[in-house]
Amino acid sequence: MLSIKSPSECLSALNRRLTKSQKTAFLATVLIGFLCHLFIFTNSMYNNDDIRYLYVTFDKPELGRWLQTYAAGISSYFSMPVVNGILALLYGGFTSMVLTALFDLKNRVGIVLVSGLLITFPTVASLYSYMFAADPFLLSCLLGALAAFCVCRIPGHRGWIAGAALLCCSVGIYQAYLSFTLILMLMFFVLMLLQPDTWDDKAILNMAVRYILMLATGMGAYYLGMVVTLKVKHTQLSSYQGINDSSIPGLSEIRQRIVKVIQDFTDFFRPSQVLAFNGWMQFALLLSLLLLAFFFFLLYGKNRVYKSLLRNLFLPVCILCIPPSLNVFYLISSGANIHMLMRHAWCLLFIGVAVFYEKGAPLCREAGRRLLEWASFTALFLVIWNYILLSNIAYFNMNFRYEKTYALCIKIMDRIEQSEEYDRDRPIAFIGNYSKTYKMEATENLLDPMTGMKGPRVFGGTSRAYLPFFQNCLGEDITVVTPEEEEALRATPEFQEMPRFPHDGSIRVINGVTVVKLND
Repeated sequence: MLSIKSPSECLSALNRRLTKSQKTAFLATVLIGFLCHLFIFTNSMYNNDDIRYLYVTFDKPELGRWLQTYAAGISSYFSMPVVNGILALLYGGFTSMVLTALFDLKNRVGIVLVSGLLITFPTVASLYSYMFAADPFLLSCLLGALAAFCVCRIPGHRGWIAGAALLCCSVGIYQAYLSFTLILMLMFFVLMLLQPDTWDDKAILNMAVRYILMLATGMGAYYLGMVVTLKVKHTQLSSYQGINDSSIPGLSEIRQRIVKVIQDFTDFFRPSQVLAFNGWMQFALLLSLLLLAFFFFLLYGKNRVYKSLLRNLFLPVCILCIPPSLNVFYLISSGANIHMLMRHAWCLLFIGVAVFYEKGAPLCREAGRRLLEWASFTALFLVIWNYILLSNIAYFNMNFRYEKTYALCIKIMDRIEQSEEYDRDRPIAFIGNYSKTYKMEATENLLDPMTGMKGPRVFGGTSRAYLPFFQNCLGEDITVVTPEEEEALRATPEFQEMPRFPHDGSIRVINGVTVVKLND
C-alpha cells in the first residue's frame, strides 16, 4: 500500500538528516546577511537598471541566460526589496550549507565565518542594487555550489551527471557563477592532493576524470539549450559582454587573453579594489594570504606529499588554474568586462583560510593551534566587519543619490511646466550629463569598484535614461526623443547657443521638441 508522508513528517525527517554544522551555516548566513543588508531590504533605492526593470520577465535568451526567466519567476517578475532580498538571502543560506557539507566543516566558529564571508562579500551588495535580479543570481550561486558538491562527494556516475545538470542550470541563469563552481572544485582537489591518507592516487585520477566529464557535459548541455532557445525565440546572441564573440581562442589570441587574465588577477589586489580598500583590509588580506600559504605547506610537509610524483605534478597545475578560473570569461570572449557582479568567487579566497585551518590545525601542537585559530579568526572577522561597513556605505550613497536625483528631476519638470511654450504632448530631450550635483569625495573613490552603487546620481547621459525615473518616481507620463534625434538636436545652432541648466534659456523648443540642456 502506498504511504504518503505528511508535511510535518517530511520536515521532521529533513531536520534529522541535517547536521548541526549545516544548521549553523544556514542560520549564521541569514542572521549576518539580514543585519548587513537590512537597509536595502526596507528601502527602495534604484540604480540605472533597477529603475527600468521594476517589472521584467528576463525572457532574454540573447544574453545566454535562457533559464533566468524561470528562476526569476519564483518571486514574480517585480522588483520587491523584501521578497527578492529575503529569497536571495535564503539561497545564500542554502549555499553555506552546501559549502559546509562539501568541505566537511565541523568548527562552529569557522562555519560562522564562512557564512559571513559568503553573504557580506561586496558582490552581494552589488547584486542587491539590482534588486530585480538578486534572487535568480544567488540561485545560480546555489546551483553552482551544488554542482561542485555532487561531482566531488556523490560517488559513481550519478555524481558527475547530477553535477553537470546543476552546472547547466547555474550557467543558464547567470554565466558568472561558472567561476564559483570552478574555484570550489579546485579547492576540493587541492585538499585531496594534500591528504594522501584520505585520498589515494587512484581517487585523485578518478576525480580528475569526473571533473572533465562533468564540465564537458554540463557546458555542452548549456550550449545546446541556448541554441535551441535562440531558435525557438527567433533571436540571436547579443554583443553585450562579447557574448556573440565567445569562442575558444586561437594561437594568435591566446597570449593576449592570458595576459589580460593575469593583469586583472593582480589588479584586483590593489588598494583601489575591495580586497584591500583600507588599512584594516590590507592587513586582513596579507594575514589571510600568509595563513593560506602556511596551512598549504603545513599539510604538504606533515602529510609527506613531496614523496608523491603524481601530486607534485597536479599541485602546481591547480595553483596556475586559479587566475583563469576566476576570470574565465576573459579566456572565452575578447569583449568581456568583468565587474563586481561577476566576482563572487573571490570570497572563496578568504573562505579557504577557514577551510584549510580546519584541515591543518590538528597537525599542530595545542599552543600553535590556538595561535593559528586566533590569527584566522582575527583576519576573517576583520574582513566580514569591513565588508558590512562597505556595503552600508554603498547603501548610504544609493539613498542620497536617489534623493539628489529626485530633487533634480522635480526641479527640471517644474521649469518645463513653467515655460511659456509648455505642451504636455511635446516630446522632451534631456541633453548632457548634469555636472553640478554635489559629490561626496569620501565615497567617490571608495565605491568605484561597486557596480550599480557608485556615482552621485541614479542615471545620466541620455534622454532614454531619464524616462523611467520620470515615469516611475514622479508619475510623469512623458515622451522622449530617440538617440538619433537627440544627436541631431545637439548639432543645431540653437542648442549650441543655449546656456546650461538651471540658467534662463536652458529650456526651449527646437524643431518641435522641448530641449533641456544639462551639459554640452
